[in-house]
Amino acid sequence: MKRIVLLLLFFPLIAFSQNLQSGEFLWSKERKLQKEDYKLSIHDNNVQIRSSISFSYQLRGFNVFNSNFNKNIINKFSSSSSALDSTADNIPAMVDYQQVNFDLSEVYTRKMRKELLLNKNKLWKGLDYAEEIFNTLTSEFAKNQALMDEETNYGLNVQKLQSWKQKINDDLEALSEFDYNNTSKIKIKKSSKEEI
Repeated sequence: MKRIVLLLLFFPLIAFSQNLQSGEFLWSKERKLQKEDYKLSIHDNNVQIRSSISFSYQLRGFNVFNSNFNKNIINKFSSSSSALDSTADNIPAMVDYQQVNFDLSEVYTRKMRKELLLNKNKLWKGLDYAEEIFNTLTSEFAKNQALMDEETNYGLNVQKLQSWKQKINDDLEALSEFDYNNTSKIKIKKSSKEEI
């Protein structure tokens, strides 16, 4: 049995360019990963696919006045850092599993957007709170991603994978206000503070 490796990079940045580099794209409900998104070729008996998925944030100056933090925290895929063994069996299933990982990363991206909005006042004292939340959420993500790898055998257990997909889709739906493309002011209900 060959292993599937997912390379996830997390960057707690104070500032980054909002312009994506060539070969990078943001998570999107409509745009799914494809075989052609993997620009590097690998030939390794142990690793058939590597995906460069990262979420990062930008906070500076008057961003804390924003009506939401959806544009300040991004979840992206980098084609130029992602690799695939084009001779591997079942490439569509491997790419599909990487999409599930990208979706899971989006859940944590949205959780951070929500957490910062709920606790906007803490950012007035500095950005330490944002880094603390980022570190907590990336740690939670890593644990859940490892659990998903184990439970689904890296996506080979189709039944378990379907359960994970449903849970992730439910989480994305519950956090739909925190989609990158939503620029509307988000009104937080007091009870929401307990749901993070």
